[in-house]
Amino acid sequence: MVVALVTLLSGCFSPPAGDALTLLNRDRTSYGLPPLRVHSQLQSKAQNWAARLARENRLYHSDLTSGVPSCWTGLGENVGYGSSVAQVQAAYMNSPAHRANILNGRFDWVGVGVAWNNGRVYTVQVFMDGC
Repeated sequence: MVVALVTLLSGCFSPPAGDALTLLNRDRTSYGLPPLRVHSQLQSKAQNWAARLARENRLYHSDLTSGVPSCWTGLGENVGYGSSVAQVQAAYMNSPAHRANILNGRFDWVGVGVAWNNGRVYTVQVFMDGC
């Protein structure tokens, strides 16, 4: 059932963003956590931020509360770049702070953004514990 849900959700994205969501939720479910549900506002925020990072060719965090729904009790964000979506996800899982966001059981919503510039992929994961 979980695999089917992840597959259905990843079909709603362009292949790189779908791949990023699939890898993120695969890591969560491998630790016994439910997959995150995609929230349209978080998705828009994450994709726009990934595009900005790629355009500027630099890495930094967004104003986390900007562009998110008004009803939340917790937020988190991972930003990274690398040679592939899978490589960035592996780096997130090898970083204690990024991994903590991915494996935070309070988070139930996510938006995932992916953008490329000169062979480098930028990914953004925006997490939310909604009301």
